[in-house]
Formats: sequence, C-alpha cells, structure tokens
Amino acid sequence: MFTRAWRQKGRLVALVVLLLLSLQPALAAASPKNALKAAFVREGSLWLKSGGNGERRLLQGPEIRYPKWSFDGEWIAYLQGGEKPELRLLHVSTGQHRLVAAGAGEDFSWSPVRNELAYRLDEKLYTVRADKPDAPRETAAGIGSFSWLPDGKGFIASTAARMVNEKWERVRILKIPLEGQVQTLYTLPEMSDQFFAVGTSGFKYSPSGKWIAFLAKPTASLSADGNYLCLLSADGASFYQIDEMLNHADWFQWADRSDTLAFISGVGREAYSNKVLRTLRIPANGKPKTHTPKGYADRGFAWEEDGRLAVSRAKEYSGEGTDRPLPRLVEVRLQSNKSVGMTEPPQGFGDFSPQFFPREQSLVWVRTNGKQADVLTAGKTGKPSSVWIKNLDLGTDYYGYWNWDEVLAVHG
Repeated sequence: MFTRAWRQKGRLVALVVLLLLSLQPALAAASPKNALKAAFVREGSLWLKSGGNGERRLLQGPEIRYPKWSFDGEWIAYLQGGEKPELRLLHVSTGQHRLVAAGAGEDFSWSPVRNELAYRLDEKLYTVRADKPDAPRETAAGIGSFSWLPDGKGFIASTAARMVNEKWERVRILKIPLEGQVQTLYTLPEMSDQFFAVGTSGFKYSPSGKWIAFLAKPTASLSADGNYLCLLSADGASFYQIDEMLNHADWFQWADRSDTLAFISGVGREAYSNKVLRTLRIPANGKPKTHTPKGYADRGFAWEEDGRLAVSRAKEYSGEGTDRPLPRLVEVRLQSNKSVGMTEPPQGFGDFSPQFFPREQSLVWVRTNGKQADVLTAGKTGKPSSVWIKNLDLGTDYYGYWNWDEVLAVHG
C-alpha cells in the first residue's frame, strides 16, 4: 500500500511536469511580445523604455542625440553636445558612461557580433572595445564612409573625395579586414553627364551576402536633390546603377530572406512629392517594379516579410497652400501590388518611420503633428495600436523628411 501511494504520487508529479512542459512553447511565444526596448530622447535627456514596463531616465541632458544599441542591447553609443559633440558610451545595467572621442559626427556603428564600436573622425576609421573606450585603434585613413562586414571581421568603405589638378578623383570601394591587407573591390565610374559621385552612403549587404547596395553621392548641394542607387557584387565584378533617390539611409532596405531590394525613388529634396516605392529582385535583369499609386508619395517603409511592407504614405503635395498632406501607414503586398490601410492617425497628425521586428511580430512607428511626437506599437497588421512612448523629442525635419534616428533607437 505504501509502494502504491508513492507510485500514484510519482504519476501525479510526472503529469504536472508534462503539463508545465506543454505550456513552455506558449510561454516562450508570449514573452517576446515584451522584449522590445527603446533608447529615446526627451527634453534632451536619454531615457529607457523596456517592454510594457515603466520608463527610466538613463542620462541627464542636454543635447543628447543619435542613440545606437550594441548588438546584445547591453550598451548604448550616443552623441552629446552642440557644434562639436562628444561620442560617448553608456553601459545600461550599471549606468557607467565614458567618453570615446570629442568632435565626432553621427558616422559610428556597432559591430554586428560583439561589443565593439567603429567611428570615423577626420577621415580616419577607428575601432574601440566597449570595455576599453580609452584605447581606440586606427584601422584605416582617407575614409569617406563605411559599414561593418556582416561577419564583423572588417569593413567595406569608400575613399574620401579628393581634388587633383582641378578634377575629382574616382571614388574607390574598399574591403578592410581587421587583420590583413586592404583590398580595392571596385572603382566608381568616371565623372560624366550620367554619373557624378564624390562619395557614398553606408553599405548594405543582401541576405545571401552576394550583393551590396549603396548610394553614390555627388557634391552636397546636388546630393540634396538626388543620388545614384547602386548595386555591387560582393566580389566587385558586377556594378549596376539602378535609380536616383534622396540621401536617406532608411529609404533603401533589403528583404530579410530574399535578395529583393526596396527603395523610395525620386529626385527633388521635398519628401512629399515625386517619391515612389519600388522593388528590384536580384539578379538585376529587369526594371524595378513601382508600388505607389499615382497621386501619392511614400515617406518611409519597413519590410514585414519578404512579400509585404509597411509604408508611410500620403497624398502627393500639389504645391498649393501651406498645409501638406500627412501620411498614414499602409501595407503593400508585392504579389498583388495592392495596398491595405493599417492606421488612421487623428486630424493634423501623421505616421512616420515604421520599423518591424520579426521575433516580436511588432510594428513600431512615430506619430507627430510637427510639434509633439509619440511612439506607437502594434502587431504586424497595425491593429490594435497603443502609445508606447509619449513626448518624444522631435527629430530634424528636412523638407518633410523627419530624422527620427536622432532621438529613437529600438532594440528587439
């Protein structure tokens, strides 16, 4: 009888264990919903919002800008100051903050695989470990722009513009390993009526790693109205000039899984006219496909999955009157080339800068009337939505393009 009782208790314990194990996938699936966290700027100070929890001020301002998360979400790099800002690091859990470099600009980025920061200062490329910010290492000189290689073992970069005998030198695209010799992947074409570039944007690798998208940029005054969207094979053997567009890094993005590039095409510095969403599937043996209806202008987008994008879209500004149409979010379905409404902002407000986080299946965007701004979040359909962060500082508005990277960085 004593043995039978223990056997029954054993069966009960086993059933409880099995029940708990069966619940684990559901619990695991639910937990990422609250895994998003944001570093954001409010009244010049740096704040943290984690999931559905409360907010916490990390650093007192003023003039904090461009927060950027390390790959693991443990560190935040940011700029602080006015004309000659300081590049600084903050360890989120301990609150320790340290100076990296004075007089730096916003051209800095984290390694995709470790807590190492790269930054450009006086045309020199430096790297520094987060735990040793006072020991930077010069990696290359004469650099105009750069991005990390996908494996974090080095960089792809462009040379800085040079005038020689009253003529611009051709820009070279370099592969710079952390250990080893610098390799010239490609030299941009000679200057002509069809192509004039003295620099580049950062570089974005396709999911397969076979293609690199970037902007070839003319001089600053010309770049404000148009730049050349280019594709380069990873071995440097094939180069394509795809289209013309504005110098906004978030306006060209690869799909998560397929080598399909989406971008907002159109010249003219105004974001509210002549801006259309296009996609190009690689190999680039056909023309890009347009997804913006006539009479509308697209102001930003995010891939939701390989066949769908969340797009910030407004009616095109006619040039009459002072009130320019404000955008809402729509979902663009590539196969059918149809659009479905996702959000309906209140009168006088627009929805900008959508970001999608696949693991959490969460869509994040900024809603503003130009005087105050909030951050909203929802599932990938845009519904139901809720205000996640209130009273975000405004990014810079340049002819209808709002730079929200200045004041918001979401890690998921």
